[in-house]
Amino acid sequence: MLYISYQGIFDSQNFEDANTPAQIGKAFNAGYSCMVDVWRVDGKLYLGSFEPTTEVTEKYLQGVRFWINARNTDMQTWLTTQPSKLYPNYFWFPDATESTPVTTSSGKLITPGTVAINNTSIIFLPEIDDRSLFSTVQLKCYGVCSTYLTLIKRMRNEGRWY
Repeated sequence: MLYISYQGIFDSQNFEDANTPAQIGKAFNAGYSCMVDVWRVDGKLYLGSFEPTTEVTEKYLQGVRFWINARNTDMQTWLTTQPSKLYPNYFWFPDATESTPVTTSSGKLITPGTVAINNTSIIFLPEIDDRSLFSTVQLKCYGVCSTYLTLIKRMRNEGRWY
């Protein structure tokens, strides 16, 4: 199973550092991929949850470990013109609530909630619907995107609930 940290948060801490290169680096060093919110404004790329805040380079966002949530129309348009091997995993939600399943550029299905639609599903923020995260123990899907990855991984590997 693929473990994707939501905005670089993987151990349910440091939410104030979400979507920053420092926090994303911590998630990568812990062995996780990252779902990041990216904006394109005046030809420049920015990380930021609700607005563009931290400027990054195009090269910074390249690679399979990034799952790019394109937050504005300019970013969506720009991504579709880029080579797929540089930005293999991008998507965008049709509205700000992030509650509708969407298909990524690599064919995976981002599924909000706790129920996988198929074996290409990536469960998105299961902690919203299941505070205990018990639903993640028996998941059979492609991956999970959460801010509680350390706990989810331990529950799945050790069979213990903390």
